[in-house]
Order: sequence, then C-alpha cells, then structure tokens
Amino acid sequence: MGFKTLQEEALKLTKKFGFIPKSVVWDFFCPAGKSVRYKNWNELSKSSLFSPYVTGTGVPEYLILSSQGKRILGEDIVKAVDSAYLAHDEMVMRFYLHLQDLNFVEKAWSEGELKMDRVLALKGLGDGVIGKLPDLLFDIKTDDGFIRCALEIERTRKSQGRYKTMRRSYQRARNIDLVLFGVATEKIEEALKKEIFERGMSALGKEAGFFDLVDFSECKLDALLRIGGKELSLRNLFQSLASSVPKDAENLRKLSA
Repeated sequence: MGFKTLQEEALKLTKKFGFIPKSVVWDFFCPAGKSVRYKNWNELSKSSLFSPYVTGTGVPEYLILSSQGKRILGEDIVKAVDSAYLAHDEMVMRFYLHLQDLNFVEKAWSEGELKMDRVLALKGLGDGVIGKLPDLLFDIKTDDGFIRCALEIERTRKSQGRYKTMRRSYQRARNIDLVLFGVATEKIEEALKKEIFERGMSALGKEAGFFDLVDFSECKLDALLRIGGKELSLRNLFQSLASSVPKDAENLRKLSA
C-alpha cells in the first residue's frame, strides 16, 4: 500500500472514530516487516493532516486530525476520545475493520457518529428516547434488505443498573435485530445474560450473542460466538445472516437453533 492510499485510509478511520492507533496502522495497512511499518507510521505522523495524541507516555502511539485535517474533512468528524477509552474504542475499530473484509456489510456507524447526528441515531435505532448508543451499529445485507446489528464491547464489569439501562434501551430499539457482546470475563457475560434473558429482551424478538475479547484478539472473526445455546464463529454467523431472506426475529432464532 502506497503512502497516499495509507493516508486516505487513516483519514477515513480518524473521521469515523476520532483517532487512529499505530497498532492498527501496522496490523491492517502495512506489509510485514518492521522497517516498513516504522517508515509508514513516521510518514503518517509527519503528515500535516494529523497531530499526535499526547497521553503522557512519551512517543505518541495514536494520531488525531490536525486543524488542516479537520478543515479538509469538514464538520462531520468524530471528536478525539478521552484517553481512558482508547483501548476500548480500538477494539471496536478492529471489529469494524474485520467486518470490511466481508462483502455483505452494507453500512456501519460508530458510537461517535451516532452521537453527532441525533436524527441518524433515532432512525438507526428506532428509539425515540436513546438511553444507550451501541459501540458500533452495522447492517448485514440479505436478499430481502438487511439485518441490523449492534456491537457492545464490555472490557470491565459495570453495575447491574448500567446493564438494566442497556437492556431497556435495546428493548425500545425497534430497528435492531441482533446485539453482539464482546466480553472480557465470564462474570461480565453472566451478569449481562441475567439482565437480558431474565428481563425479557429476547421475548421482543431480539437475539443476543456473546464472544470472548481474548478469543477475538487472537482469532478475529473466527472467534466463537455463544448464541441460542449453540456455538459458531462470528464469520459463520454473518454468512448465515447474509444468506437469510426475510428480516425478522424468527429467522434469527432459527439460525442459532
């Protein structure tokens, strides 16, 4: 990949998520070889369209848009995220990039993009209240339209009250068919399942699946998803969804049966 193409891809990601990490540039946009990776990152860091994201660690591991970069891309850009959420949002970014390798992903919106545009968020979720925005919202194309999915990355244990708010939000989100939870521990998964399944989210025609973040880091879309009492890879789930025709919850349940 030439530097011009690399810069274009980096601009798209930074516009969508508010930053871009060195590790993502290395893993997704640079060929193998340490010297080439360092060269490309250094050139990107020196570009007038980017500025270093200073986190107090010395050498910048992240870039954000410079003033010039913001002027070129326009107003609809996601603001740089707080440093406390960099690791979380990088995981979301990686999930999004792996989705791009699938030719049946129609559209995808980051949480930052949904926050910027309330009308987009209302239409995307089908919820007039919007108590909780997903980390990533994306559509899987089918022969009859699309299936709308939400991604939640759960790296730390939240209070049951936070999970209750999340569950209620997805109960109201009429346009979301499937929610995927990437979890760091079994306890987080157990707490989420208790709230979601005991409180009836699935009774409203929505399905929920769970996968391990460590497994995802190692296996990407071949990580195992636990859904409907069965296990299958994320890749196989998306392929199954893309081959389904009607967009309704009954077919989602059949896919995991």
